[in-house]
Amino acid sequence: MLTLYNVISADGFIARKDGSEDFIPDNLWPNFLNLCRKYGVLIMGRKTYETIQNYEEEPLRQFEELPIKKIVISDNRDFHPKEGYIVAHSPEDALVSAPDALVSSGTTLNDYLLKHRMVEKIILHEVPISIGEGIKPFDREGISLTPINKVPKLKGIRVYEYSVGKVV
Repeated sequence: MLTLYNVISADGFIARKDGSEDFIPDNLWPNFLNLCRKYGVLIMGRKTYETIQNYEEEPLRQFEELPIKKIVISDNRDFHPKEGYIVAHSPEDALVSAPDALVSSGTTLNDYLLKHRMVEKIILHEVPISIGEGIKPFDREGISLTPINKVPKLKGIRVYEYSVGKVV
């Protein structure tokens, strides 16, 4: 089963309405890289892949050098990421090669995975910045989340972990 991961603002958004993640501090990047190492596989959507490819040189290099399997989900058969990435044309295809993986993506893929009961756990890192309005990580309607009590402490952010129950 999959673990869904997102950084969120204090008011629960993963990005501003225009898709910008400028409120996420750079010093959180090592937390994400450590999670990727722990899981050994990262699944992301095409838009997340493109966002990462536009990061500054050093964070991008750190990500590219991770010794993990990186899977990008895109239904576009003409999409070809650079070397070191695997393309899956559906979430189901991604699960065939990575049944236990970390997913870091946007609302569309997150909602699909949750509604099709592919997610076992959600990890949210909350930064102490409110942005007023933006893009939510997923639609909570019909999803049963049970807080996990013992979660790691990280400096400067709140960590929330949930086990995902049945979609109601």
